[in-house]
Amino acid sequence: MLNFWKTIQSKKSPTSSANINNVGLSIIGDGLLPLKDFEYGESDLYALEKCRLSLHFGEALVLDNSALLSMFRQFLDNRNILSLYHLYMALLGRTDIEDELLRTNLLRNISIHRIHFPDQLIAKINNHSKQLDIGDLKEVTDKVYVILQEYWNSFVQTDMFCKYQVDVLTGGQVTLGDILLCDGLLSYFMEFLDSEGCRSIVEFWLAATNFESCVEQLKNTSVNYEQAQSDAISIYEKYLSLQATCSLGFTDQVRITVEESICPADIQGQSVTTISQCFRSAVLVVLAFLRHRCLMPFLSSQHYVRYLSELIKAGNSYQSLSQDNESSGSSVSEYSTNSKRSMSSLLPYSASTDSLWRKRQQSGLSFGRVDEYGRFERNIEPDPDKNKESGIRRMMKKFVNKEGVKIQEDMAWQVAEMIVKDVTSVTMANNDEDFVAE
Repeated sequence: MLNFWKTIQSKKSPTSSANINNVGLSIIGDGLLPLKDFEYGESDLYALEKCRLSLHFGEALVLDNSALLSMFRQFLDNRNILSLYHLYMALLGRTDIEDELLRTNLLRNISIHRIHFPDQLIAKINNHSKQLDIGDLKEVTDKVYVILQEYWNSFVQTDMFCKYQVDVLTGGQVTLGDILLCDGLLSYFMEFLDSEGCRSIVEFWLAATNFESCVEQLKNTSVNYEQAQSDAISIYEKYLSLQATCSLGFTDQVRITVEESICPADIQGQSVTTISQCFRSAVLVVLAFLRHRCLMPFLSSQHYVRYLSELIKAGNSYQSLSQDNESSGSSVSEYSTNSKRSMSSLLPYSASTDSLWRKRQQSGLSFGRVDEYGRFERNIEPDPDKNKESGIRRMMKKFVNKEGVKIQEDMAWQVAEMIVKDVTSVTMANNDEDFVAE
């Protein structure tokens, strides 16, 4: 951790440019037009980086993060699912399955993991003379991916993934994408910006990116151009127009570019797809501002330290939960070993379990018998001369009514004797009836 903080203080962001008027740990705190005096160059306007903290299984494969994938393989290996991972990697990018060994591996995994496929597809896989088409191969690959994604969802709730996140956040190479695309960290970042008077910057980014993603998802549905244009105008009037209720201070060039994208002169060439990107120029400016004015101050703030602390606590809780699950599902041999270990810790002396049989009897031996009611009756009474009372015993006699206790004990034995007789009479009567019936 000390190396991490030294790196944060001594190194600037690798993406910083000479054109950026970086003001160190100082952020404009009045909340009025935060972008007004922000200078940037063309090289500073680029898309958001990929997030390494909140990933789907497919995104992890695209990033090719060897450390993270190694942890996931270890997670699968502990659950005997690693063969399914290797099968998916073997199927990825293929257009056919001509390898006989791959077919055999596929059938074996289908059987072991009980993966359901249509009977027709299973028959084609079994028939080595038939070649699987692209549709069949895609069906198999997609089904295996869905299973692995389910295991990935469980993996991200483990202490292993929390440790990976802590390593990323303390490695000194945290990017803006790691923050904005991670829901948990984004909330702390917005809280930090709120204290600095710049929360509206991220709120605009959220509104613009959500607008773009929603329009892209619904472009093939009933959403038309007028609906998308109306939503875009609402965002423009709040953050970019000259009469904006929450003006951010964009330059005239950016504002005019967004206006022309929302309401172009040639409306014939405009479509839902093109209007979804109307805020792209403004978003790039916002990302540049967040990178060079807000990223480093946030990484040095108490908000960031608090998030790291909460993340480490979550990892510890996941670890405790996994240990409880493992102990509850352990084998009999492991249970007996743990029981012996816990029993030995309770013993008043350091000894093995077998030494219990060699432990000397402090009270001596008692000879007697057990009657029909379960009571122990002594055959040999102790020598009265040797029956010496201790001081504690004599003190207790002053506070305990020995005769009253003896009477209660006799009454209890009488009640128990009556219950035993009633049970015996009922069972014996049933046995007699069965005997007569035979």
